[in-house]
Amino acid sequence: MACDTSYVTADEVAQFFCRGEGYSASSEPTLTDVERYIGKGASRINMSLMASNQCACTWNIYADDFLQELNLIAAVLLIHCPDCSRKFNADEKEFYNGWLSEQLELLRAGKLDLCSGATAVDYPAFGIAQYGLTARGVATLIYNYEIANS
Repeated sequence: MACDTSYVTADEVAQFFCRGEGYSASSEPTLTDVERYIGKGASRINMSLMASNQCACTWNIYADDFLQELNLIAAVLLIHCPDCSRKFNADEKEFYNGWLSEQLELLRAGKLDLCSGATAVDYPAFGIAQYGLTARGVATLIYNYEIANS
């Protein structure tokens, strides 16, 4: 997956955060505005994925849902919407900002690996040949090969 995309749509963010009881389209951000916030949030995520070489790997089955959640929270933290049906109070904003920063740092450091089949930063590969830099890395490659071919 290339790191050049957003992981949620403007409608998904609007349904989660903006639209609800008492929804008034004139008092909330337009979908164009929401798309801009989504793009800004996605850029933070994509930079973290690039730093840990997770853009070109094969993502595990949970990666899409996790990235959608990150993108949703990142966008909602940026949206200024005084009349939205759901608003974060100051404590919630602080909590989610901290949580988002922690998740992005884990992605950047490669400690949160969204790649399946040992394709991320700790498992260098060139074409189809993989090599390990340590005895443990070599053992992991052999173990993964045995599992895949059994």
